[in-house]
Amino acid sequence: VYNMSRLMPKEVNKEQMKRIQDLNTAARYLEYRINELCPKGRERKIALQWLEEVVMWANKAIAREELS
Repeated sequence: VYNMSRLMPKEVNKEQMKRIQDLNTAARYLEYRINELCPKGRERKIALQWLEEVVMWANKAIAREELS
């Protein structure tokens, strides 16, 4: 029995794509606000890196969701 690798891209349906787009829109707004409100420096850089990671994992959770 062949199991699909977790590293292979996974197709998403229209509903999943809409949720991913909504998440990305919210993240872009948060990125804008972080850049606007936080002074340049190590902390802001880390906050933006973690935001990128959060979005990546959230999008992956949506894409890997088993829909019935």
